[in-house]
Amino acid sequence: MHREQLSAILDVGKRQNVTIQVLPFSAGVLAGTTSAFSSFSFDSDPAVEAVTMENLRGTSILEDPQDLIAYTNAFDLLRSAALGPDESVRLIRRVLRSGKEDAK
Repeated sequence: MHREQLSAILDVGKRQNVTIQVLPFSAGVLAGTTSAFSSFSFDSDPAVEAVTMENLRGTSILEDPQDLIAYTNAFDLLRSAALGPDESVRLIRRVLRSGKEDAK
């Protein structure tokens, strides 16, 4: 990742509605997380209301309750395997200070 991107992540992370968590390579491959996805909540309730995935033919939007449960569970698995927010920010700052982008 480029230094500017890491700095931008830290800037966005200062917002009250943003939490930064880094998933280290040491977490390995997690079952059920085979592709990137985005989940959306549209009001103050954090319940997932839609999931999107990019693919060769465009963007797929999932709204079926069973799909939302599956992706909520996948996100919870990713979040639990990731570094905590404070540790994630410290890692990003350490990478920026070191001048290397592969610090652990």
